[in-house]
This record gives sequence, C-alpha cells and structure tokens, in this order.
Amino acid sequence: MTALKKKGVNFFRGFLGETQVGFVVLEKADEALYYMEKLAVLPGYRHQGYGRKLVEFAVDYVRSHNGKKISIGTIDEHTILKNWYKKLGFREISTRKFNHLPFTVGYMEIDIRE
Repeated sequence: MTALKKKGVNFFRGFLGETQVGFVVLEKADEALYYMEKLAVLPGYRHQGYGRKLVEFAVDYVRSHNGKKISIGTIDEHTILKNWYKKLGFREISTRKFNHLPFTVGYMEIDIRE
C-alpha cells in the first residue's frame, strides 16, 4: 500500500456510525485528472445513497485539490450501473476490449470545474 500512496493513490472509507459501508479509491493521474476506482458499497447498504455520497465526496476531494476531471472504467455491458453514473453527471467517453477480460471496458468521466 505504501507504493500506491507514493503513486498518488488515496483510499477512503465510508462509515455509518462505527460500521464501514463503502470504499473508494482516487488516483491522481496528472494535475487535472483523477481516476476513481474500486467504488464499492456493502450489499446490505446498497440503494440507500451511500454510493452517491462516496462519489460526491470524491468530487469534493478532487475539486479541493484543483482537479478538473474524474475518470472511471466500468463493465460497459452493465447498463444499470452506467445509467447510475450518468445520473451523477458522468458521460461515456470510449470503450475498449481487452483480450484478458470477458467484457468490454467502458470509460466515463465527469468535468467537475465550477
């Protein structure tokens, strides 16, 4: 984890009281762009707004560090998840097929400049 920290990766946990309900990782790609990765909410806490709160936290964090955009990679065939990200302001950028993956990776991003 230390090597990831040196690379500019930050790990954030979301809590409800003392219970960790979610997790998100942000990696600084350059001065303007951050990658949001590994967004997860425990199954028993999904569909209650915690994922949205983690994304909003990520946006606020990146904005406070003078970032301009956040990029994510998703399973392109997972239309429900893609639509959820679209409701949060992300837009589809491109797709890519990797030989070692059984799905297409869909890239999305959000411009967070005010």
